[in-house]
Amino acid sequence: MSGRRRVAITGIGAITALGHDLASLWAGVTRGSSGIRPIANIPTDRLIVSHAAEVIDFDSARHFEARRISMLDRTSQLALVAAREAMAGIEVDHIDPSRAGVILGAAIGQETFDSSYKALYGENAKRLHPMTVPRIMPNAPASQLSMEFGLRGPCFSTASACASSAHAIGLAFHMIRAGMLDMAVSGGSDASIVVGFMKAWDALRVLSPDVCRPFSRDRTGLVIGEGAAILVLEEWEHATCRGATIHAELSGFGMSADAGELTAPSAA
Repeated sequence: MSGRRRVAITGIGAITALGHDLASLWAGVTRGSSGIRPIANIPTDRLIVSHAAEVIDFDSARHFEARRISMLDRTSQLALVAAREAMAGIEVDHIDPSRAGVILGAAIGQETFDSSYKALYGENAKRLHPMTVPRIMPNAPASQLSMEFGLRGPCFSTASACASSAHAIGLAFHMIRAGMLDMAVSGGSDASIVVGFMKAWDALRVLSPDVCRPFSRDRTGLVIGEGAAILVLEEWEHATCRGATIHAELSGFGMSADAGELTAPSAA
């Protein structure tokens, strides 16, 4: 154990239904606030449920130039906002870019998917936006973060449903511990509150009409949410040498599978 490289968390950023930064998220958590509310960003007349955990009052123009917005699905936009907060105060010039990577949970650009299919099949569009594919790709948020901060180490996304972002953080942790990286930006983002995707969840009949009570006998289902949370993981000595603020130490990580059914996981 003594020979293993230690991994510190030196940056945290978030944008959620409770607010547009980490402070808002933490304040909401400590107050016991819920971000679940009536859906505001899409029409709900075709949906069985009308509540979700949306990021409200998000204005893309406040964060990105018009040309950049055309390249970014909402999922990537949220990831970038959270990552900018996590990376605030970190001088990238003092980091070897080849030893700094980006590992995020995979997230398809559902807003782009939905609007593109609506245009193609519902409005008989002859052509789609030229940036449709780069906006939809599951690794788009990771790629955008890599380009934003000039990080040239491994850049990829993990896909394991609800565990995708946790697995991304675990892989980043192990890559730093193994000596492959000195720093990694990791976490995840998602923006799937669109009519097509919500209808798909409707079909599974697992959505709650109001709130989420995962450990309650009276639970009625899950609630779809959106947002992003990003961590900066860093090798301990690398962090202390540059005088970084260390928020916590990540000391272990594991993965498993119940090898059960697709929609009925084993409780054992």
